[in-house]
Amino acid sequence: MNQSLFFTLYEYRISPFCVSIRIALSECNASFIARTVNLNKVRTTAFLKKSKFGRLPTLIEHHPSEEIAISESQAILIFLSERFSKSSLGFDNFQSKIQCLSWLNYIYSGFAEQVWNILSELYLLDKSDIREERLQYFFLELKYQMTILNKHLAKRAYLSGDYSMADTIATPFLDLIERIPHLNLLEFSNIISWRERIRNRPSYRGAWPS
Repeated sequence: MNQSLFFTLYEYRISPFCVSIRIALSECNASFIARTVNLNKVRTTAFLKKSKFGRLPTLIEHHPSEEIAISESQAILIFLSERFSKSSLGFDNFQSKIQCLSWLNYIYSGFAEQVWNILSELYLLDKSDIREERLQYFFLELKYQMTILNKHLAKRAYLSGDYSMADTIATPFLDLIERIPHLNLLEFSNIISWRERIRNRPSYRGAWPS
């Protein structure tokens, strides 16, 4: 039944949040078409009817008589884990689901947020607007988050037992840490090993634009 589902993904192709949804759809072996939204233009009325928040990514599940629209990457991942319960994003029991949701929230509001904060300061702001004290705070907070992750992954292949949507949301941000100056990745060997395991998954191929 799930194999017959069809989706449209509204995305900004280089957004790490959109990349994570592409990876999730691949993990689910889901058929979809992608629609690029130009962030430099005003959102169209047609798009705003599908995305109440006007944000990306937005996933549309098509049915003969209706469409189901889901926005925000965390919500989309949870939705896909329910729709494709037999995929790697599904859960064997309630306990594993709760554990995964905890890590999903931690990655989204902790590790990923700090990576995004740093890269925004460094690459999206005019150099005259960069605030060194704020940047240093983000950097120290990121190292704290990575220390927690590195310790957690010492005896685990993935965040929550087997591969899960918590690993999915982390994937693009694990790539982006290479763009952060003065971050010594050798201090976080378990994170780097985790990243390599994720990169070896078929779902990682083609996740980023060439």
